[in-house]
Amino acid sequence: MKDLKSGLLQPLLQRVHDDPTLELEIRDDYINVYYRGGSLLKLESRTRGYHATFARRYLVNQQKRPLHQALAGVSAPASTIRQPAEVEDWLAAFPSLKLAIDLSSVTRRAVKTERAVQQLLVEANNTGRAARGTDYYVCDIEYANAHGRFDFVAVRWPSISHVRKKTTGRRLVLGELKYGDRSISDPETGLAAHVDSVNRFLDTPGALDALKVEMVEVFNQKRELGLLECGKDLQSFDDRPPVLLLVLADTDPDSSKLRTALPPLVDRSKAELKVAMASFVGLGLYDEGMVPAAGVVASLGPATPPRTPR
Repeated sequence: MKDLKSGLLQPLLQRVHDDPTLELEIRDDYINVYYRGGSLLKLESRTRGYHATFARRYLVNQQKRPLHQALAGVSAPASTIRQPAEVEDWLAAFPSLKLAIDLSSVTRRAVKTERAVQQLLVEANNTGRAARGTDYYVCDIEYANAHGRFDFVAVRWPSISHVRKKTTGRRLVLGELKYGDRSISDPETGLAAHVDSVNRFLDTPGALDALKVEMVEVFNQKRELGLLECGKDLQSFDDRPPVLLLVLADTDPDSSKLRTALPPLVDRSKAELKVAMASFVGLGLYDEGMVPAAGVVASLGPATPPRTPR
């Protein structure tokens, strides 16, 4: 925190502030800087300085096809950061490393888009123009635990004036983001798999309490670094089970997969299952758009014939 605020890593934090395509996430003993949902920089603390890495898979052709010629000669700087000049080397390399992520064939297009949407969701609710008016802040993304991974962890903090002044007893939110219809019913990554993963997490003694303590710390660190536009530090979450919020981006309202996958989860989820709906286009999360899953199921109605392509 000291190095990010006023020390060796301050230019890195400044770049994140200046470049809206970048997002910085705080981990236990390292940080990630993301670009379009891909890890542009992983920075791990060492006894002296830091160990810096770029996800090498973006520079290695794993499909036995020639790499895009624009990536010829692109490589990550030295992995050790101890001096300001080494920080500058990484910042100077960001444009070419971004290009490697853009042109990578490692990640499927749908997954790439999903991760990019995830990052835009964080920006919209944490630092974007509407952030002070939304009702949710995102504490973390891609949160790994013993039972799986949460796409994002958030805090419900309604933007009503007298509620914003209350820093205790906020609601914890676990988020799952899906882009399009294809992965909704996937046995390993679909909605049912994530509900089961969250259920196992909630059944683990102490896991939820530990997560709440951790997210309070992460929230306040991000606020201190200017990565979250909130007027007050968070002090605590309430004792209610978390909300499991499904954010279904570009899902067809007539999707038969959604009609099949969602109804069984209404009574299966040990978290309060809700679906983020929007009356206006955008990624801001507002209480008015948080609909209980049972209500969404009731509104779906019978499937309609597939639309005829134009």
